[in-house]
Amino acid sequence: MENTNNNPQTNTNANNQIKRTTVKEKYNQVVENFISKLENNDTEPWTKSWVMNVSLPRNFESNNMYSGMNILTLLDRGFTDSRFLTMNQVNNLGGKVIKGEKSTPIFFMKPIQKEVEDEITGEKKIEKYFIMQSYNVFNITQTQGIKYEPEIKNNIPNSNIQHFIDSFNVNTYRGEPAYSPSDDCIFMPHYHDFESENEFYSTYMHELTHYTGHSTRLDRFEKHTVFGDERYAFEELIAELGSAFLSLEHGIKPNSKKQASYLSSWITALKERPNILYSAASHATKSTNYLMNNYYLKEQIKNQHNNNLQNPQTMQNNQIVDNVIQKPKKNFSPKVG
Repeated sequence: MENTNNNPQTNTNANNQIKRTTVKEKYNQVVENFISKLENNDTEPWTKSWVMNVSLPRNFESNNMYSGMNILTLLDRGFTDSRFLTMNQVNNLGGKVIKGEKSTPIFFMKPIQKEVEDEITGEKKIEKYFIMQSYNVFNITQTQGIKYEPEIKNNIPNSNIQHFIDSFNVNTYRGEPAYSPSDDCIFMPHYHDFESENEFYSTYMHELTHYTGHSTRLDRFEKHTVFGDERYAFEELIAELGSAFLSLEHGIKPNSKKQASYLSSWITALKERPNILYSAASHATKSTNYLMNNYYLKEQIKNQHNNNLQNPQTMQNNQIVDNVIQKPKKNFSPKVG
């Protein structure tokens, strides 16, 4: 991944000198802010400002959700509304940005093709690569003159969240939270071992994000790794972000306590290679989309067979969980947390 100096912003300093802010500088600023929170032992830098949000960020006009790194940058602003617009969209809708409000950068990768000549053979070939570019957006609450209805946060019943989890039929066994790639199963403690329902479900969604990395799904794992390995910490960062994205989509507060163990590894990796945050967030989005799309597809198939299909779950969450989680019956291969 390459960074580009295209689309610079211009800022005027105290001496009236114009300074251009490149895409690379804007991206690095986001990463530095993320690292700063980690170094201050803020073990939930991507969730604390999200609790008031209705859903994952989306475009006001198209209703398309933003993805990857952009989820982090938009949620970090702490707006209560999840909808954003470009300046052109604001102008086209007859509105304007409230004086003094600051925009938020959106990052994307632009594919580039360039004809190059082999220095030895002289043969011409097409070289393909990506460069990072950006544009700016404003939250709908930063504008005036545009008519819109405030978002209403839906309280999703826990039975529906449990139904979402059950739909994947993942083999789940009693044990410390973990996922075994070779055995393709999840380990979870007893439901009552958690301090809250939020903590139980966000932890399960962390392991469910690991589950998507299996070779039969998104094929994200290169090989088994051990604690402390950079790739292991990278996968844990993906799972934490995926858990937060899924939790927000299901109306529950992200509440995992797993991050502290990986802070040092994350900080070191991000300082050495800032681009891995972009990559981790992209993988987390792919995982979330994979799970949500598969869930909706299964629901559509069920409804095709019976338009009057009703949710049969009537038991309380702890009864459902006890029936789903099994006691281990064999020895398992190495796991990720």
